[in-house]
Amino acid sequence: MSCQGNGTALVLSGGGARGAYQVGVLMGLIEQGILTHGPCPFPLLVGTSAGSIHATALAAYADDFLQGIEELNDVWSGLHARHVFRTDFASVCGLTFRWIRDLGFGGLLGGVAPKSLLDTSPLPRLLSRIPFSRIEHNIQAGHIAGLAVPATEYFSNDSVIFLQGRETLPTWSKQRARVERTSIGLPHLLASSAIPMFFPTVEVNGSHFGDGCLRNTTPLGPAIRLGADRILAVGVHEPSGTADRRPPMVADVASTILDAIMMDAMEKDVAHCQRINTNLNGHKAAGDFRNVDVLWLAPSRPIAPLAKEMMSRIPPQIRYLIHGLGGDQAAAELASYLLFHPDFCTLLLTLGRLDVLKRKD
Repeated sequence: MSCQGNGTALVLSGGGARGAYQVGVLMGLIEQGILTHGPCPFPLLVGTSAGSIHATALAAYADDFLQGIEELNDVWSGLHARHVFRTDFASVCGLTFRWIRDLGFGGLLGGVAPKSLLDTSPLPRLLSRIPFSRIEHNIQAGHIAGLAVPATEYFSNDSVIFLQGRETLPTWSKQRARVERTSIGLPHLLASSAIPMFFPTVEVNGSHFGDGCLRNTTPLGPAIRLGADRILAVGVHEPSGTADRRPPMVADVASTILDAIMMDAMEKDVAHCQRINTNLNGHKAAGDFRNVDVLWLAPSRPIAPLAKEMMSRIPPQIRYLIHGLGGDQAAAELASYLLFHPDFCTLLLTLGRLDVLKRKD
């Protein structure tokens, strides 16, 4: 499918370890013959948080899209926590102590203030496997029109969309969101995927950034503004569970925050887009609005129970930290973001493939 005159976008949301589901969906599309050998069928690639890593890798392999998906599948199939953050006793306990010291004594004891709950120093090595230089080559060759990676600038609270693409792609700056043209590389991915509290902020061009989901309340927005009229959106949201009436613990609050940041926005934005399409009543455009066809794929079952069954796969120091924040259910919710282990990731890869089979129509 040529990208000239084609407004189809692939939009991938965040979710830490839950991101394996997205690659499972793409593998399912291959198995069903929907994605075939050749260049990228999506002229626009937009990825936030873990989705930014996937979108960037796919942009780098846009000349052979299936190879890019298979590379991602191989990474997730063998991914361990130690590839993402340090799991040794000294690192985890050292960071925990510094948090307790600063929270309990207000920094009176001195020392370096902690920037996150986890030390993600191994992550750059993992992400450096992406051949970033191929992105511009694929843009110039016409395999893709553009790659967009949103991140949150902490001091301004703006959503900054890092964009690498054709000069003809529009840019904008309004409503606490702006586009910055750049050559997307390792710092942009580290910034967009920096899970709040757990991963440290990342400096890009003198500004400090965190997870792109924080301020990206309309995850379909960048793709639509860049000209997409058809969108395949793959999220990590699952059906809502039964409300729990017990008093919330710290982990409940933390998991609720992460859920709100990383999952609700995609679902709400898809619903908003569908309402606009309905109001247009068959017209392609009206005023500032136009019809955008959206296919949204998301997990067909809750992910937290899967994580709960595999808590033993989490490195013990991290497991104790998570359990120390609250009860089993809340711990499972948090674990679903941090359970970087082949067994858990393979389950999510399989779930994504099966969900495509269910939606084959």
